[in-house]
Amino acid sequence: MMLPQFCTDPCVNFRPQTPLGSILGLTPDCPENFENGKPMLPLSQLLDDPWEVRRFHKWYMHASKLGMRDFIVRVPAEYFHLEEDCQFVVDFHDMYRLMRRKDLDVAQVTLFAM
Repeated sequence: MMLPQFCTDPCVNFRPQTPLGSILGLTPDCPENFENGKPMLPLSQLLDDPWEVRRFHKWYMHASKLGMRDFIVRVPAEYFHLEEDCQFVVDFHDMYRLMRRKDLDVAQVTLFAM
């Protein structure tokens, strides 16, 4: 018995399915140590994390391609019972350690809790 062979019209172009990793801005390799512009988390962990982590990671991938290495956070005065709002710089390397749960200190946990 001969199986039918299917063919498509030559003018029909099929586009292969876009891998999920490229939609999120990820590459298959996620370095063990921080490298600016490389993914902070492997795809499997990123898909398990809350949407806020995925949103931050997508922004980080875009910002690091533009040359950013850190960002400024404004903290309202009432969070720490200060007289004025304060600002501090957060490095992407610090966020990498926080997301990978490495070397956590009180300042990083406080930042994450905000």
